[in-house]
Amino acid sequence: MAELRDFMNRHFLHFNSRELVAASRAYEEHIQAGGKMLVSLAGAMSTARLGRSLADLIRAGYVHAVSCTGANLEE
Repeated sequence: MAELRDFMNRHFLHFNSRELVAASRAYEEHIQAGGKMLVSLAGAMSTARLGRSLADLIRAGYVHAVSCTGANLEE
């Protein structure tokens, strides 16, 4: 994680990339303070294979709950 954080801090300096850095810092602080994360999904995500990424995030403790439409239950 440290390498990714350093890369973002060095290169993501303007506009939306800067906001992504700010959001990732806030998310990290939220999780470290014992906060929980809910991911809400709508529409079919199976073609994007989102379940693979989401499963890793759940196992790593970064996502604690998922709310989704029935279209996402196939994953």
